[in-house]
Amino acid sequence: MKFDNPHMSEHSPRMGNAFTRALGSFGLKITGWKLEGRMPDVPKFVIIGAPHTSNWDAISASCAMLATGFKYTFLIKKEWFFWPMGPIFRALGGFPVDRGNGADVVQQVVDIFESADKVCVGFPPEGTRSKVDRYKTGYLRAAYAANVPVFLCAFDGPNKRVILDRLMPLTGNLKEDNRAIKKYVDDTWIGVHPERQK
Repeated sequence: MKFDNPHMSEHSPRMGNAFTRALGSFGLKITGWKLEGRMPDVPKFVIIGAPHTSNWDAISASCAMLATGFKYTFLIKKEWFFWPMGPIFRALGGFPVDRGNGADVVQQVVDIFESADKVCVGFPPEGTRSKVDRYKTGYLRAAYAANVPVFLCAFDGPNKRVILDRLMPLTGNLKEDNRAIKKYVDDTWIGVHPERQK
């Protein structure tokens, strides 16, 4: 698929068509959100959406991804993949993960990255819309194991913007990297509900 889009890089995973892009653009327009920034020019990466303080985050991010034609994979418990939800989740980028019987979720994410030349896997690092002192570390463990970078998609609540921000520096020290990423988000971006942020 070839089309000009200022938010996409040469290596961005792509999906959809003119109809889905128009649908995403319409969704952004009616909700009043807009998209700024550019995806990183790397073929494989973990993307995190933060600060996650509202359901509008997921809605605006989904509209933004549809509008650009960007393809990302998000993890859903395999139990949700029943008909008719399974085909819908798969079409939107959902991937069924097995969290039971000691299943290694990180290895399942590594398998996703090894399955294609261009892959992006999305994580909400807070794991909740409520206030948290620290991010869950699954996104970092997956990035380390797959040897891929972490990219921040930020939510600018006061200005209703989805910002394709930057690749985050990683040292390999999970606690330090997790702390530094949360500090950057808290110091730079304000969510839809700031009282849930820090």
